[in-house]
Amino acid sequence: MTYSEAYFTTRETWRDWRIEARQLIDLARVTRGARVLEIGCGGGGLLRMLRERGACAVGVDTLERALILAQHREGESGREGEAATFPHSPALPRPPSSFVQITEDGRLPFRDAAFDAIIAQHVVEHLPDVVAALREWKRVLKPRGRIALATPNAHYPDPAHFADADHARVFAPAELRDIVERAGFAVESCYTLFPFLSRTRVLRACGVIAHCIFQHIPHFAMRGRTILLSALRPAT
Repeated sequence: MTYSEAYFTTRETWRDWRIEARQLIDLARVTRGARVLEIGCGGGGLLRMLRERGACAVGVDTLERALILAQHREGESGREGEAATFPHSPALPRPPSSFVQITEDGRLPFRDAAFDAIIAQHVVEHLPDVVAALREWKRVLKPRGRIALATPNAHYPDPAHFADADHARVFAPAELRDIVERAGFAVESCYTLFPFLSRTRVLRACGVIAHCIFQHIPHFAMRGRTILLSALRPAT
């Protein structure tokens, strides 16, 4: 799959992307003034949502073109893109976002315990060593801080829907929970969104629109297209 500017901008118009983003922010329990890191920030859409919540948001990505797009769109929204550094100033009512390019090894250029929350929307399925990445995320997360993840579900009956040559591994809910726990987190919630109703466009759309209803029906509860997981970094 080619991750172009058109892809990053178009996906933010999708109803399912917006639903996932809102639920990730809720799962991370983002509050005004919180310092939040988004891994794989793409075109910056989720960062803008975090800023609307009053969070001090930092986005990292390995793709330079994604960060350039995010900075450009930040400026178009009436704010100039900030330098790619972690903001150390006190939290503001509408704090700026920063954009930082990282290398493929996943090392994060931040001090220990720098963030209150970390969000990763469709990132972990691309990582060759998820446990190592999660441990690095844990390093920069404050004790009692949270991670919130979204990733495709291996149990979804139509895996072709999210086929991507760049995926290293697609997880089942139990597998994802196990990996997160092995990295040293305490899982708080793990569920799926957007159940499989049919391969037809109309019924697939119904699964997105009525996701809240299907989420509580046992037959559909763990067969949704997207896994959402939240986990806590223990205090010790």
